[in-house]
Amino acid sequence: MNLKTLILTAAIAWTIIMFIGCSLPGEDVPESISNRDKLTHIAIFAAFGFLWRLNGQSVVKVLLAGILYGALIEVWQAVMPINRSGDLADAIADTVGVCVGILLALPVGRYLEKRFDL
Repeated sequence: MNLKTLILTAAIAWTIIMFIGCSLPGEDVPESISNRDKLTHIAIFAAFGFLWRLNGQSVVKVLLAGILYGALIEVWQAVMPINRSGDLADAIADTVGVCVGILLALPVGRYLEKRFDL
């Protein structure tokens, strides 16, 4: 498996893992995560932005996809009977996370391009 395929696989897997984690009933969420809710949102969406940007998707595409995905997850949590609630502040934290991931992917992407000829 080459590096491009590995990054794509990781991006897809992470996107699915995020959905599964955000779909867990509220009582199943570990307390250590729920106590740091906004930081957790930033971190998981930073990984999303980082992986999809490293995959070669444009900044605009990754940003819009991250914003939409975060908003849809919040709507999902609000309408599903999983003891979770949709929260605008969470969607904002998701957007911040995507921006962080995109920014982190810039130097890493440059390094990988030089090192592995991507």
